[in-house]
Amino acid sequence: MKVVEVVDTSPLDHFRSERRLTERLRGHDTVRGAVEAAQKSLEERRDPIGPVSAWNDIVRELFEANLGEAVVLSFLRLSGQWPAQRSIEDVIAIGQGVRDIGRVSGSRVAHALLAELPKVLERGATTDELTAVFDALEQLADDGPESIALVVSRLEQLLLYATAEEFSVWVSGGLRAAGGNAARRRAFFGLDDALSTRLLYGGSASGDDFTCLEKRLGATMLALWNKKPRLRKLAAAAMPAVPRRASLAGGMLGLPATYPGFAGERAEDIYLAASAHAGAHLAHSSVRFPVGRLKPLQIALTSLMEDARVEALALRDMPGLRRLWLPFHTAAPSPQATAAGLMVRLARALIDPDYADPDAWIGKGCTLFEAAADRWGDPAISREIGGLLGNDLGQMRLQFNAKSYVVEPAYRDDNLALWDFGEQPDGQVEEIEHPVDSVRIERRHDAGGDRSDETAPPEESLRARASAIAMLDGLPVATYPEWDYVARIERPDWTTILEADAAISSMTDELQFDEDATRRVTTVTRDASIGRQQRYKGQRDGDTLDIDAAIALMTERRAGRVIEPRIYLRDAPGPRDLAILLLLDLSQSTADHDSFGRTVLDVERKAAAIITTAVEAADDAIAVHGFNSDGRERVRYLRIKSFEEKMDAIVRSRLAGLKSSHSTRLGAALRHAGSYLSQQRAFRKVLLVLTDGEPSDVDVPEAQYLAEDARRAMHQLRRHGVDIFGFGVGHGPFVQLDRIFGERRVLRVARIDVLPRRVVQLYAELKK
Repeated sequence: MKVVEVVDTSPLDHFRSERRLTERLRGHDTVRGAVEAAQKSLEERRDPIGPVSAWNDIVRELFEANLGEAVVLSFLRLSGQWPAQRSIEDVIAIGQGVRDIGRVSGSRVAHALLAELPKVLERGATTDELTAVFDALEQLADDGPESIALVVSRLEQLLLYATAEEFSVWVSGGLRAAGGNAARRRAFFGLDDALSTRLLYGGSASGDDFTCLEKRLGATMLALWNKKPRLRKLAAAAMPAVPRRASLAGGMLGLPATYPGFAGERAEDIYLAASAHAGAHLAHSSVRFPVGRLKPLQIALTSLMEDARVEALALRDMPGLRRLWLPFHTAAPSPQATAAGLMVRLARALIDPDYADPDAWIGKGCTLFEAAADRWGDPAISREIGGLLGNDLGQMRLQFNAKSYVVEPAYRDDNLALWDFGEQPDGQVEEIEHPVDSVRIERRHDAGGDRSDETAPPEESLRARASAIAMLDGLPVATYPEWDYVARIERPDWTTILEADAAISSMTDELQFDEDATRRVTTVTRDASIGRQQRYKGQRDGDTLDIDAAIALMTERRAGRVIEPRIYLRDAPGPRDLAILLLLDLSQSTADHDSFGRTVLDVERKAAAIITTAVEAADDAIAVHGFNSDGRERVRYLRIKSFEEKMDAIVRSRLAGLKSSHSTRLGAALRHAGSYLSQQRAFRKVLLVLTDGEPSDVDVPEAQYLAEDARRAMHQLRRHGVDIFGFGVGHGPFVQLDRIFGERRVLRVARIDVLPRRVVQLYAELKK
């Protein structure tokens, strides 16, 4: 698409261009009527006759390109709704670009491009950006005609992740990488190629912005709100249906690794704005709204009003936050009335006192919000105002696409933490999942991602249906592969980890320590020498001869000097250097009772408390995590105690509050636990798994499948230097545990009083 330079045209030339167009449209009354309506709209802009004449010519050329009436009518609708603040040259250039691409790729691609353009324009694409995008599309149409439809159909989605310049780099990079191979081009531009997503997300970005800013973000939260939630990186796996937003869930604040389109100082600004906004929710969003039978539009509007309410309360105490948030509110009045567009403009109107918007609906929203100023401390006003505005939009018959809706502006979070989804039936979950931004998940160990478009395979559609409920169990933070022992292949990105902090319970009295067992286990851990062996040279006695010292001694004696004979080497343990991660099975089977009326989970909790107390007394690092699963997309992973935390009342209350539910997808939990241990700087890294039986899950009918996957995960971790032991809790035969860990590495704990002997066995193995 070339930038149009329209020269001044005489009235006679303008008359001739209009006459040529009229003659060409003779007999096509529908198109001619649309042309007259669009001409009237353009003439009301008081633009010079030159641009209007050029517009007449491009309409005629589009018609003569034999792309069909549907394409011409779409261009005419776009022209008739062209914003007054934008130059008419832009719409003429768009017509030229559509004409050129359509001639190469056909009418379907041209029509799809015109259908996507209003969504792109609504987000404020400049003339230079449109030019860059069309140049890239024309290049793709020429060099990869089989792939142009794949890109055009998701153009809005792509441009949410990349700037126009990054989009151009992505297109040219894909064409070069394919090397003339059509199949490779289809894989690249269909986002089925790892290089494609890497180029799209990487683009010209400087790298992992979250990692660079993590410490500063934590300090900002502490300074502004006296709160410091756990920060987690939500890295890109593959392009989801909507762009990444921050997410509050399970006591953690998840932030994307990068915000596409934001680099340098702008990247720093958006992370600070996102952290400050999340802090406002933590400080002022005191209740969760029940979803009930609310429609997606009402959920989105209530969330928008709650965002405005918490920011208004924050600005009362810290007015300077406006300078942090306001630059991201860039919406402007537009004649193109869509539900999402009006909501973006309302968001700006509620925070920007200098913004004026002529739309009556936006005016009503501002009036209702200001009238409730004395009640801003009550979250109920967000539900009230959101409901009223939602009813008005419904009466306006404006389309709201819940599947593509995304919270704007970009610094705001996905609002999932505001809602209580309760026990929704499947149909209701499918209806309400889309207004809440889905989470991008981190790829681990050759992991890929998911697609959320309408062409996704059936199993991926099922994945999307459960997204809203799954998020309530924590943040999706990682995907892992899974081993199919029958096909002998490792399926990438087969399991998804949902991570959260364990809930705090007031039932700490249930967690009673066995003092005798604790004392005996503590003795074992303190006396054990688990650390890097150190060699001491020049000793008076030892296991072996120090050759260098012996030669030096003989040299000194021949020289007539008498020195003390220190000619031995002695190996001895160095400082303790041990990190242990205790992983608890929290599946439903741990609720089974033994003959004494105790549940397996009771034994697990007490064993965890005893081992943690004893290991801490020996000054070693220990963390306690738990897991269960409800299918491969919902492997729930609870952080009960981190390596940095002490075994205090908070940790004990988390242990006491653990519940048994769902199934045991052990392999995924082992891989995620191993990722935590890999971050520890220790000579010996030990993973202890407390479980009552064999791996199982609702979507796997064959027990052997998950056992073989867990066995493979165990071997992978051992190759990376992690010692793994399985504590079989209860009276089960633990046949599969022997297969997974090996007979020598399975320690059976039928009762708490057996635990000290098993810990002795454990440390004996670690000394080998």
